[in-house]
Amino acid sequence: MSPERGQYQISLEEIISNAKEIMFRDGNHVPILIVEAGKNLVAGQIQDMPETHGERIELMRFLGQAAAKTGRVDQLQQVFMVSEGWMSVASEDKPLEMRPSQGPEKKEVLIISGIQMKERKKLLKVFEILRDSEEQVISLEEFLPEAKKDETAEVPLLDAFIHGFQTALRTNFN
Repeated sequence: MSPERGQYQISLEEIISNAKEIMFRDGNHVPILIVEAGKNLVAGQIQDMPETHGERIELMRFLGQAAAKTGRVDQLQQVFMVSEGWMSVASEDKPLEMRPSQGPEKKEVLIISGIQMKERKKLLKVFEILRDSEEQVISLEEFLPEAKKDETAEVPLLDAFIHGFQTALRTNFN
């Protein structure tokens, strides 16, 4: 690792830049998990992302366990995930009663989440995907829902990956 790179091999800005480039080029982004551990940087696409949140959590926990068991990934430094999704914003007078993808005011979004292990820092960037009449991506606008000042990002899929990883490591060493 070169000294000018700082502590990590890859930055959130690089992940965002690459994700945007893929969206503009391909019009979509297959979910991808990027793991930095020691001097290794491992990335893998998730071709068949499950439909429900619970199934996604279980898949990520399984992937974390599998990563730990391979031995290719030792001490986690950072974990990132890039995926597309739908977002609806609830308000006090209009609570969400359906899945975001079915809401009348849904937004197609590119979600980039990360966790830096040493600092226990969670990162989350959401970009609204704007398309033209031919469905080509024409813009990615950063989308920031109203957040409280002390609120930290919630990244449950990455939390599940890390939990699976750490559980498998503990099992291997006990």
